[in-house]
Amino acid sequence: MPVFEYKALNAKGRNAAGVIDADTARDAREKLRQQKVYVTEISEVRGTQAKRQVVKNEKGEKKVVVSAELPKVVQLTGTLAIISAGVMLLQLVLAWRNQPPPTIDGQAAAGALTPVGIAVGVVSAAATGMFGYVILRGKSWALTVTALFAGLQALQPFMALISESDYIQGLFALVYGSLMALCVLSFATMKDTGASEGNDKIQNVGEVSSFTRQLATLLHSGIPLAQALNACIEQADSPGLQKVLRHLREQVTQGTDFANALETCPGYFNSLYINMVRAGQASGQLDDVLSRVAEYLSNQNRLRNKLINAMMYPAIMLTVSTLVVILLMTFVVPQITQILIEQNVPLPLPTLILITVSDFMKTYWELMIKGPLIGFFFLQSALQRDAFRLNWDKAKLKLPIFGDVLRKAAVSRFAITFAVLLRSGMTALESLRIVKKIVGNRALQEVIQGVHDSIVEGTDISTPIKKSGVFPPVVGYMIAVGEQTGELESLLERVAAAYDEEVEISLQRMTGLIEPIMIVFMAVVVGGIVAAVIIPLLQMSSQGMGG
Repeated sequence: MPVFEYKALNAKGRNAAGVIDADTARDAREKLRQQKVYVTEISEVRGTQAKRQVVKNEKGEKKVVVSAELPKVVQLTGTLAIISAGVMLLQLVLAWRNQPPPTIDGQAAAGALTPVGIAVGVVSAAATGMFGYVILRGKSWALTVTALFAGLQALQPFMALISESDYIQGLFALVYGSLMALCVLSFATMKDTGASEGNDKIQNVGEVSSFTRQLATLLHSGIPLAQALNACIEQADSPGLQKVLRHLREQVTQGTDFANALETCPGYFNSLYINMVRAGQASGQLDDVLSRVAEYLSNQNRLRNKLINAMMYPAIMLTVSTLVVILLMTFVVPQITQILIEQNVPLPLPTLILITVSDFMKTYWELMIKGPLIGFFFLQSALQRDAFRLNWDKAKLKLPIFGDVLRKAAVSRFAITFAVLLRSGMTALESLRIVKKIVGNRALQEVIQGVHDSIVEGTDISTPIKKSGVFPPVVGYMIAVGEQTGELESLLERVAAAYDEEVEISLQRMTGLIEPIMIVFMAVVVGGIVAAVIIPLLQMSSQGMGG
């Protein structure tokens, strides 16, 4: 469920501010108006620090609290990462002041800083500060990267402390070591608080699907909800799921509504799950609704696994080829080229280029890792803007190989989710609000919002889908037939089944196309490196034979 940050006036006319979770800004205003808080400004919080956490009130009851602040340890980690960037610049200044003369007897001195080296150090420090900023924005991936580089940064000053008793370097090692420890602790803390409000996803779909199917079977057999949850606790293998189910059992035993109890378990149950359970309770068919939810989650997990399995082989090939190239460029090529240089063998242009690239990779490997991460940071920042995100998602759907698969998978997810929600007794407007958050593509979300607005205005569902240019035309026509015949749910399920088959065929075709491309690419790169090394060796051997 989205989170909205607001400024308002309370019943006494005083200024008030905070955050609230709601489906739309209008719903957020209505919620606050019921609390006698009157909104003056409101905006959705996107990809920031907002977190949903489970806390206990004065009576000892657990409830969900939406907070605009990260846990203190995470805030401290992000701040220390920014401070570490300043420490890295300080190290660079000290290294520049204490460096040996640039040349000794006309030759470059070992350990002397070059302009390129200084530039790389500045960029590396800037990247560390950037990672700290990302941590303060609530992104867990930055914790992993920062911990890795903090550990590497701590090695050299720690060795200087041990070997030379350099206590200044020891302070540097302490800073980086503390940062690494805090990153590990922060990662565990953020994982324990559950999913962020802007990320309405289930962490382990297979686990939740299995539990839902078991619960539906038990309820269908006439077992009360609390006892059914107790049986599911005994069947659960994951300690995390067991903890969640015990909490649910306590809430239900105390008289809390089941759907409201599910809201206190972020990361395990998303808005689709909770709303379907609420609809099932209202209709008295909770067991049937849970069966549909379990089947839906199982199908989504199966489709996701197909996508992962299809990309597994290309990913392995790319990883292996990258490791082979790194191994050749950093270990094998320098030793061979050193022999050639010592023998005064004239080097051809491909070999000279290879030596230059090899030296760069050995010297500036940190920049090669942090550079893409910096680019990823700027991309993530740009994706927070609606216009850029819309164009980005449209471009993804037009990609030559992957776009077709992404489009068909999104259409299948839209159709089956919409059908399941309608069959559960939810209205079309409520269903579309949930489906909009599930599809995961801003271009499709714009179309779904148009469908929602069309229903509010009294028109049909199919017309905006036909005119969208995003959904395939056949989807709009099948929905139109479903609306006319009153069998919209059945037609949507047929659309989902058809596109599931299309996704599987497209994945097979894509995998069959990528495999030879990866093999040819790997052969060209590795072959080029080997050729650049062998050509001067052949020249040297021919000169020896001629002599």
